Amino acid sequence: MSASSPSLSPVDQAASAPAMVGSARAARQAGAPGVFDGPVVIVGAGVTGLVTAHLLAEAGAEVVVIEKLDQLGGLARSYIYEDNYVFDCGPHRFDTNNPNIKAYLERVLSREGTFYERKSEVYFKGKYYAWPIKPQNLAQLPPRLAARAFVDLAVNGYKEYGEDNFENYILRQYGPTLYKHFFEGYSMKFLQLHPSETHSDWAKVGINRAIIDDNAQMQNLGQLLKSTLLQFNKTPQRFLYPQSGMYEAWDEVAAKVQKHGGRIILGQGAQMRGDGRRVTHVRAGEEEFEPSVVIWTAPITLACEQLGLHRPDLNYLGLLLYNVIVREEAPRDYQWCYYGARDLLINRVSVPRFFSPKTTTPGVTGYCNEVTCMVGDSRWNHGERLIDWVIDDMVRVGLVKDRGNVLDCHVERLAESYPIYRKDYPVELDKARTQLSAFDNLRLAGRTGLFWYNNMDHSMENALQLTRRLLREAGHGDVSEEKLAHG
Repeated sequence: MSASSPSLSPVDQAASAPAMVGSARAARQAGAPGVFDGPVVIVGAGVTGLVTAHLLAEAGAEVVVIEKLDQLGGLARSYIYEDNYVFDCGPHRFDTNNPNIKAYLERVLSREGTFYERKSEVYFKGKYYAWPIKPQNLAQLPPRLAARAFVDLAVNGYKEYGEDNFENYILRQYGPTLYKHFFEGYSMKFLQLHPSETHSDWAKVGINRAIIDDNAQMQNLGQLLKSTLLQFNKTPQRFLYPQSGMYEAWDEVAAKVQKHGGRIILGQGAQMRGDGRRVTHVRAGEEEFEPSVVIWTAPITLACEQLGLHRPDLNYLGLLLYNVIVREEAPRDYQWCYYGARDLLINRVSVPRFFSPKTTTPGVTGYCNEVTCMVGDSRWNHGERLIDWVIDDMVRVGLVKDRGNVLDCHVERLAESYPIYRKDYPVELDKARTQLSAFDNLRLAGRTGLFWYNNMDHSMENALQLTRRLLREAGHGDVSEEKLAHG
């Protein structure tokens, strides 16, 4: 893998994919060649781990999933309060543009989910704007700000910027006005890191996905005008969401893993041991396994530590979720919104009822407020002290009319929620992967295992690719991802 841009396509560079052979279980029982010579141990019951476990178990492999938490889903898990209110870890949904992902979901979800048009917004200088930002939205900005942004775009394609970091990438793409008034503050607030110290990959795979429509080219005025015209004819994006919450999908996948003889161990952290060439043992509580393959979806830094290797200088962002339940109708109908103002604590808010009305009761609205931090800092350790601040922010931006209508606020903590793309992260990531590649039965996968800012569809694609490679290596032939997805 190239040290210049390791994260943009880590599935192609570091992982491989799933397959499915219906007779594999019988073959293993009969002692036939072409099967795994021991259990496939999957560390982490997040999206990649669960889908890979299902596909491998379905193909006849002996599968053991080890999860340190007591619930499924990893960074895509759900929280249920009072049996009535369901909150996901932010705005999770299935894109389904990939036909293999769509086919897999159709056969896994026993109840038909909800397809909805994406409705998201950004709160900027006291006003709400449609999101992703479309070129025509520039005209809605304060007049002087809009004029400067248009001037930037008219001449920006002719300017030269230096070092390849987040700051210069955004300056090249959108000009100094939008950078200064929007991207700089939001990035510093979210990452707690100046954009000049952040790699340009963060903009390419993060901010572009989160803020700017990928189809909107805005490097100069000509591209702006072209993109503006194209936006009027663009088909609205639609997403799939399980009926009762994202947990429903992972419960269904886990049931299929177990149906095919796989095990899922919850509430136990995994501990690896190796001999320098292979991972020889994986312990979970009082049990120990001698794996044929280990699929590692936990942090890549932890894999290095457990195997006695140098810990790379890679870090993950922590996330506090303030799940607020309010006895009011929602004043805005967005599914999620970004709040970039530095004087607001909240970064992003999602509203579960606009993913599915079954996530709440009539007349009550839930809001998942996200606040970034580092694990072990004052926010992480004393997050409950910030509840009043979060609710103050919600009142200030118009989400809560009367504080007396706030029924409850639950604080949840997510460690390793986002990889932090510092300027030197490609070099550090390459070092980590080089060290770990010495263990020939270890496979890195998923968001934290690959140190990859991705979404759920990417994680499922990762699972398909990885399963396909593992089955091919085990002698099953080259089973296609399409066949795996369709079962």
